[in-house]
Amino acid sequence: MLRISRRLSPLRRLLVPHRLLLTYAPAPVCSPAYTYTYTYRYTPSRHAHATGKRPADEAVDRLSELYASAKDEFEIAVEETAKNSIYARDDRETAREELQKLQTAYDEAVANSPPADSEEIKRRVGQRLRELDSAVQTLSQADTEH
Repeated sequence: MLRISRRLSPLRRLLVPHRLLLTYAPAPVCSPAYTYTYTYRYTPSRHAHATGKRPADEAVDRLSELYASAKDEFEIAVEETAKNSIYARDDRETAREELQKLQTAYDEAVANSPPADSEEIKRRVGQRLRELDSAVQTLSQADTEH
């Protein structure tokens, strides 16, 4: 059997135009005779997702992760500000950035969800977001005082 190859490794080869090599080697024994192609189609329904959660629950989970990160940064900033360390200003800035990420994700989740899901997101996350926003703003006043 004659096989066309672009590799330079076979011992018996002839150089032909277009830099293709003709090699005289038997075809591999284990090569499949057929190639199979599988196509999967996933059509998301309104309430059944891959995780089995409703879209509002998934959005709340994502926002809860962002909230936890923002709250951690806020707590670090509070500790550093209380110690009056040299890192306090940077930590307050990081806390504001994390809060901004959370606020942006929250606004997108509310805007891109159906009205019922949007209300649920507002109910479950909105209050925590407002409390954290107020606390970060209060902490940010330390920047103007120093």
